[in-house]
Amino acid sequence: MANSTSQIRALTASAFKTPEKFTEFCRNGGKPLGGLIGGEETPGSMNATFQTIDPGSLEVLATISEMGEAEVGRAVSVATHAFHAWRNVDVEKKIALVTKLVELCERDKNVLLACEILDGGKVSELAEGDFGQIRACAEYFCGVARKIAMGDGPSMQVSPGVQGFTYREPWGVVAGIIPWNYPIVLTAWFMFPALLSGNTILIKPAEDTPLSALYIGKLAQEAGFPPGVINVLPGRGEITGHCIAEHPGVRFISFTGSPGVGQAILRTCDRNGTRMKREMGGNGAAIVLADADPAVVARMIGRYTNQHFGQTCCTIHRIFVDRKIADDFTDAQSTFFKELKIGYQADAGTQLGAVINPTQRRRILAAQQETVERGGKPILAGGEAVVAGKNGFYLKPALYRTEPGLNVNPLEVFHTYATICPVSSAEEALQLANASPYGLGASIWTKDIKRGVSLAKQFRDGTCQVNCHNSIAYGLPYGGQGISGGPGGGVNCEETFLDYTQVKAVYVADYPA
Repeated sequence: MANSTSQIRALTASAFKTPEKFTEFCRNGGKPLGGLIGGEETPGSMNATFQTIDPGSLEVLATISEMGEAEVGRAVSVATHAFHAWRNVDVEKKIALVTKLVELCERDKNVLLACEILDGGKVSELAEGDFGQIRACAEYFCGVARKIAMGDGPSMQVSPGVQGFTYREPWGVVAGIIPWNYPIVLTAWFMFPALLSGNTILIKPAEDTPLSALYIGKLAQEAGFPPGVINVLPGRGEITGHCIAEHPGVRFISFTGSPGVGQAILRTCDRNGTRMKREMGGNGAAIVLADADPAVVARMIGRYTNQHFGQTCCTIHRIFVDRKIADDFTDAQSTFFKELKIGYQADAGTQLGAVINPTQRRRILAAQQETVERGGKPILAGGEAVVAGKNGFYLKPALYRTEPGLNVNPLEVFHTYATICPVSSAEEALQLANASPYGLGASIWTKDIKRGVSLAKQFRDGTCQVNCHNSIAYGLPYGGQGISGGPGGGVNCEETFLDYTQVKAVYVADYPA
């Protein structure tokens, strides 16, 4: 942990200039960007298009063809055909193709950064970190693919004359429904374990941020992936996503998004026996013990709360602080939020940019109002912000004081928004933190590491942290409890790879004499 407040700042933008290659990709020769099915760009048969915009300027970046029932059906068909060969490709050949794709992504890094910064609205410091996940994720799962044996497992004697063994195989056609907040990261987290375990894939990017998936799909063709192994289906969730969930040829779906949408997709999947893993947001808690330095910890928590302007599923929105230091903590947290530089995400120095779309802006403003109606006392009241020369979806940070017994922010608020609740004990704080139906990430802040670990283990969350937050590491699962996730092993671990496989028991008896 940083030991002085001067070292702790929000993620910050460097000036970013749009690369010409990105502009050419978006123009697409004057035609809408189509989906990628069977190695070919495909216009939608519905003749429906949508525009993807820069949320900080409202500039139209590209026009996209929406994929409907016919395109989903064709994608499943070609992916099913490709699966029969892909599943039997030697693991080292799969790894070679994945490595080539990573190299092409790094060759065209500026194009993918443009996708994250301009289409996704990120500041460059965060976008750079997200881009680095492509190689990190690929290398980790290449190692896992070498380690985990597919096919026949060890044989065992079941009974006299009867042997039994397991047989591990990929599902077949699997789909990844990717959210708009971390498109490159979550595409990588889905794509690499799914491919390396032998599946063929459908990538359904969010309609707000389709460009990175479409560009990665284009690079996959250049890398030499066989047609039909990687397919990209842009469109709205209620159209394209629904068609994917409805299709009986999709054997497994990985979903990241809101609880309501995830639960609706799960019910649809159940009708066809389609397996599904899901991560469905959070309402992260931080507990600050009395021995913590309020000035330092308030800024650390502020940095996490503001990561991607609060549009991060596991970040901190509920803060429970020991009463002895609550006033000092509140003052320091308020100062950090007030210092945030609101601006256009591609301009140097920006720390708080526009939210992704007008629907999110409306939801956040409503949540700010509801917090007050439920008894929260505004320290920073939020509201709309103005950025000179830009017409994006800009909002001010919001900070509220509350008390135990007031449930002022029951739902996930995707912005730089937090409530501070003074508490009398760590036990009281844990009870309040665990009262949320969400369970994605939570943290303890204390100088007493042993006590912090003991308390962190009592969170009802998938990721429990001491003196850090928004933590990920390859080899450790990232997943949720409660309505935030399940089933399966989360992401970023060996269990993730296993989620994209199924196991059968095979019994073999001697032929009767």
